[in-house]
Amino acid sequence: MKKNPKDEPKVWVTAVKLVIGVVVIVGGVGLALWYAKDLDNGMPKPPGSDPWGISKDSPSRMKR
Repeated sequence: MKKNPKDEPKVWVTAVKLVIGVVVIVGGVGLALWYAKDLDNGMPKPPGSDPWGISKDSPSRMKR
């Protein structure tokens, strides 16, 4: 049996469907990440304004 060429979808229709599919997938992942960034997952929050660590611990004292 031969397939009728008119039964196959046009190339531009397939391309539009692929582009729409990619937009939906990327948009869905982006929306999920945007939503998840503000969720409270039970982890303790780091202190906000109390600097600590090696960046504030100089081996030589400043003489002012």
